[in-house]
Amino acid sequence: MRHEGALDILAQLIGPNIRAIGHKLNMKSGSFGSPVEWHQDWAFFPHTNNNVLAIGICLDDMTEANGCLMVMPGSHKDRILDHHQDGYFVGAVTEPDFDDSAAAKLEIPAGGMSIHHGRALHGSLPNTSTGSRRLLLFTYAAADAWPIKGTSWEAYQKTLVRGELTNEPRVDQVPVRLPLPEPPRKGSIYETQTLLHRSTSKQATA
Repeated sequence: MRHEGALDILAQLIGPNIRAIGHKLNMKSGSFGSPVEWHQDWAFFPHTNNNVLAIGICLDDMTEANGCLMVMPGSHKDRILDHHQDGYFVGAVTEPDFDDSAAAKLEIPAGGMSIHHGRALHGSLPNTSTGSRRLLLFTYAAADAWPIKGTSWEAYQKTLVRGELTNEPRVDQVPVRLPLPEPPRKGSIYETQTLLHRSTSKQATA
């Protein structure tokens, strides 16, 4: 997360003051690793300006066969698509006329790094190979990009990985659709229906 080489690249894209706002290890096992539905990270955490992005560190070769990341070129400059179903935020694109035919496949060797903007539409294919596909993901924002849903100063200052903090957010004209309302609690009928919808979706998505 604090690798100087990676931060040097990020500084060219979002400025010298950088916060790390999330991380996860995305693993797809051989022969049955599932696709990830199309979505925009921005839909989960809109900020006051556009300087939000994610990097992916490939721990294995990332190929079409083992479920590579897919991105819609130019989508980071477009609107935020609907990620709601039945009035609730479900975390995947739900627009019925969504077309992913122009998607670009990102095939990257182990040790390589991908970068995608927070508003970029992206997803991933299923893993049809016998090998694993492990992708370490880190999400970053400029220090003057503040989450629309808010945060405490204490939580905010813990995220700084380079540069200086600021209590003056930069507010740009950016599209925002809040990830609200949240679905009902676990075990509800709605959650069961949502999981069924996502498991049967024909959209290939990351």
